[in-house]
Amino acid sequence: MLDSIASTLPLPPWWVWAALAVGTFVLLHWIAGQEAAPVTRPSEVTPAIIGGFLRRIAWAGQYVIPPVFALVAIVTLVRQADTAAPEDDLYEVWKDVDATPAPAIDESRWNMGLLKALEWKRFEILCATYFEAIGLRARRTRAGPDGGVDIRLYSEGSTAPGILVQCKAWREWPVGVALVRELFGVMAAEKVREGILVSTSTFTPEAIAFAKGKNIHLIDGKDFLGKLLALDEARQYTIRKLVTEGDYTTPTCPSCGDGTKMRLRVAKKDGSRFWGCSRFPECTSTMRVGQAEAGLTA
Repeated sequence: MLDSIASTLPLPPWWVWAALAVGTFVLLHWIAGQEAAPVTRPSEVTPAIIGGFLRRIAWAGQYVIPPVFALVAIVTLVRQADTAAPEDDLYEVWKDVDATPAPAIDESRWNMGLLKALEWKRFEILCATYFEAIGLRARRTRAGPDGGVDIRLYSEGSTAPGILVQCKAWREWPVGVALVRELFGVMAAEKVREGILVSTSTFTPEAIAFAKGKNIHLIDGKDFLGKLLALDEARQYTIRKLVTEGDYTTPTCPSCGDGTKMRLRVAKKDGSRFWGCSRFPECTSTMRVGQAEAGLTA
């Protein structure tokens, strides 16, 4: 039942539900522990009855409502983890893959091949730089779990974000409705009226249907490529040079952040390939290998 609720409603992030669980328990426990005031006048009888009734409800509610919030937090966290990454395939020793060189990428102009070649961190940088190029101030989140938001956009002179942005550098998989719900939940929690989800891939029909009427703009790979090509040549060149400097195709570790790359590994149990942090075993973060890399040979 809880999983069904989490899959159909625009739920806030898991940490909001966890905070609600703690907060409601403290509040209800405090109410239940209040001593009844002595009744000395007839006018105090009704408030005393109501107070006693509320204390009984609070006493029972402290053992019901907080656990429900806690379970929803767990379900939401599990669903987010399932959406963001595959099952870990961790072993005492990870075997690196000796991959054949990737096909040449045309860096002379913006094109779909170049866009999809960008690893997720470079794609976030690209999105932030694009929004700044059209007159907004962009602030990227730090390394680690982003809570459903990668970039916060501010209008000139504003101290509060007006738009929340989530970026997904997915080469083949379409973005599903779960991520759109997650963004909508963060918008509600932070009281931000507008959201943008940018992807190098496409969106499922369910994601498109859910976004309608909620002021969430879905920008797929073709749409974003068109927006980049609409910039003047000088800006296109500057942004392209920025995001393609150095190794821009190997994923950055989502836990360690900037400066730590992942390595292509092979799983022992089935020979499948995945990205594992180069700092393993200190860091055990993994990522799926996109279909663009699936054809690499060991």
